[in-house]
Amino acid sequence: MHYDVHDLADGVRTELEASYSKHGCGPEFWTTYQQVLERLVPKGRSRTQVTNELALIIEQLGIVRRAQMVPPRSTRTR
Repeated sequence: MHYDVHDLADGVRTELEASYSKHGCGPEFWTTYQQVLERLVPKGRSRTQVTNELALIIEQLGIVRRAQMVPPRSTRTR
């Protein structure tokens, strides 16, 4: 799927929700999640913000009870 700026969030939510409805929380759903992430943020770019936004969508859809957030690079510990 491709989205314009105005319906990106709704489109992503709809795509993830449809995948969950069809596959449950199985591997096919997480493959869809990875495909969405790859489209939104090309490899080699920081994915933290997009990953956290997708995690919140998944939490709001009830797919996971509580999403794990990735801390910003400046606050990560080694």
